[in-house]
Amino acid sequence: MRRAMIFRYGAVLIGALLIAGAFLTAFWVTPTYVARLPDNVNAQRPLAGTFNTLLDQQALAQGNLVGAVKHNVPLAIDRNVKVLKTSDDSALVSDARTTTAAGTQVEQTTWQYAVDRKSLEPVTNHPSSWSVVDAHGLTISFPFGTKKQTYTGWVPESATTVPVAYSHSEQRSGLNTYVFQATIPSSRITDGQVLAGLPKALPQSLLRLLVQFGPLTPAQQQELTTLLPTLGDPAPLAYTLQGNDTFWVEPETGAVIDVKRTQQRTAAVTAPNGTLVPLLPVVDATYQQTPAAVTSAANDAKNGRDDIELAGTTLPIIAGIIGALLILAALLIRRRRRPSEAAAPVEQPPQDTAD
Repeated sequence: MRRAMIFRYGAVLIGALLIAGAFLTAFWVTPTYVARLPDNVNAQRPLAGTFNTLLDQQALAQGNLVGAVKHNVPLAIDRNVKVLKTSDDSALVSDARTTTAAGTQVEQTTWQYAVDRKSLEPVTNHPSSWSVVDAHGLTISFPFGTKKQTYTGWVPESATTVPVAYSHSEQRSGLNTYVFQATIPSSRITDGQVLAGLPKALPQSLLRLLVQFGPLTPAQQQELTTLLPTLGDPAPLAYTLQGNDTFWVEPETGAVIDVKRTQQRTAAVTAPNGTLVPLLPVVDATYQQTPAAVTSAANDAKNGRDDIELAGTTLPIIAGIIGALLILAALLIRRRRRPSEAAAPVEQPPQDTAD
């Protein structure tokens, strides 16, 4: 009897613990510790495409305006996104890119962000030793549990934000993805790393050639002609950026499976009232993640999704079923009558026998 009682109470206790653990794992452990940016991310995401237009700085410096503008130059970007450090719910992430034109390096940038490991939004409550960009909006990826809505995206070249709007759903590399699109309006390039790879000034003689032979409208030619006497020699240059981005996002992990971009950069001079007067395009590029990068991103997303499903669904269901069966078994054993508790047979009175 004592052994059966111990088994009943033990089964009920273990079953209750398994059910409670299933709920905790599904609704607290998984959202808090599994569905978030891992601390070992080191993703290579190369892109490739074409510089439809590219300014050759050496030819420009020599005054060769015609030869300075190149067309249809192969473009490649080696991009590496890496988690450098983590602190509780925050992660220090590096986004490093090296851009080449026909094999020659034309730009190298590295931006570091402090992001929330679940929403991927920038955070300010990070360790003071972290040196990060004061970004706003999404920087390296989309949040876990991406929704069909408009997000805010960060443009590092101009330190501005743009709406990133949900467009439609689409299969990409065997995964159902949400497609988001962003349009970057013309904005001034302010990032020092980007500006370091562009000419800082042009001599007046070259500006006069641009007025005569450059790709300017008649109105722009007139404006620049009027502006030339007010500029120094050489005249300082500014640059603007505009473009369009398309992202294919696996919603459960927020992983960007593929990205396609078009980008235009234009050299300009600054008028006395502060407005920018365009001179000529320095970059007109179209590029997209390579097939190998798409496959790698899809595999990472599948692994992350499997981990979330295992911890958040499969294991809790198994634990819940086992817990329920243990409690049910304990109840059934309790109701079962033991042999020692069966009613004793009723003794019949002795019957008289005839002599």
